[in-house]
Amino acid sequence: MSESPESSAGPEASEPPGPSAWSRCLHHIAEAGDRLAAQLRDRGEVGAEVEASVTVLGVLMFGYLNHVWAEPEHPRFLPGAGFYTHVGTPSPDTIYRSAAIDGSGVYRLSGDRGTVADVSVMPFGAPNPQGLQTFPPFEFADLDVGPDGRFEVTLSVERPAGHVGNWWQLDAQMRSLMLRSVSAEWGRHREPTVAIVRLDTSPRRTRPPADVLARKFEGLALMVERSASYGLAKVDRLVADGVVNAVTLIDYSANGGLAGQYYHEGVFDLGDDEALLVEVALSPGCEFSIALTDRVFCTIDWTHAQASLNHTQATVDGDGVLRFVVAHHDPGVANWLDTTGYRRGVHQCRWLRCDGPPAPTVRVVSRSEVVEHLPAGTARVTPTERAEALRARNASAQLRSLW
Repeated sequence: MSESPESSAGPEASEPPGPSAWSRCLHHIAEAGDRLAAQLRDRGEVGAEVEASVTVLGVLMFGYLNHVWAEPEHPRFLPGAGFYTHVGTPSPDTIYRSAAIDGSGVYRLSGDRGTVADVSVMPFGAPNPQGLQTFPPFEFADLDVGPDGRFEVTLSVERPAGHVGNWWQLDAQMRSLMLRSVSAEWGRHREPTVAIVRLDTSPRRTRPPADVLARKFEGLALMVERSASYGLAKVDRLVADGVVNAVTLIDYSANGGLAGQYYHEGVFDLGDDEALLVEVALSPGCEFSIALTDRVFCTIDWTHAQASLNHTQATVDGDGVLRFVVAHHDPGVANWLDTTGYRRGVHQCRWLRCDGPPAPTVRVVSRSEVVEHLPAGTARVTPTERAEALRARNASAQLRSLW
């Protein structure tokens, strides 16, 4: 009598398979989302579960592109920090893209430099206690660019023998490049298009090894949680330091801050009829970008609401003082920063090309009495003018690259 398939099978064959890499990854991400939601609830945030879900999904998108698909042998500039990816506090005036590299390799960047005023590449290394190891940026302004905007630049630790033309020196400790395209005039310039290829390895990409992908999936949930928790902890520190409805100077030099750029941050915590009035005297030629974030330190929707202002969008009063109002409802002032319903968040100010860091003053006033605290010449807007300005803002934002 022959044996049945069941009796002939070995003990290994009878054991059910363990959870897949996908299943384990989703399980860990679900736990991370639950922990974030609990932390937001503990801080009194309304709709914590939904807010946590949006944040985790956004960071997950960033993690999939910049962690799972991060390949120094086959890099490309992928969407980096942004509103939809919920990573960091991206400036609404900047498009961020990131590419993984091996600092000891040889790479070539090429493409169209575009007409945006400021384009640079910030190299990063491995994480350290202060954040990410940073290096001086590579500036596109230093490149020889053709009259049609085309460019090409080689990147390596040492200049290749016989190489002529543009060259940027890498450091063997570099692990990624962040391409930054900065424009205060949304939609009025041609964005840069940049390709990156590696020159010292085979250009052919084969099927990724399963064990490599499995390790990346194992680390994805941790990366997502750390990214989301960073923003929450950042706001917690400002609260603990008493920077609530106030402002303080922040040093971001160890986390990719631009040289010569100053940062001020403060938590806003406003009732329905309260407003935060910020006043700052500016030196001639000072440029700025001011934006609001949510409780997890992600810049809120700046396309469908005036949640940010830069030096081309804001109005500086005749006495050289920039005045802007943070409020939940429109106070009829041109320089209104709309919280869009977030009771708590952060107002972050970036100052560039100034004669040292400005010195903002901050005070809480009644929203219904805002105009009484402003000079007579401070620009006002009607509801109709506001609506038209928002439609124009939305259109100009869409004319930029999404990422």
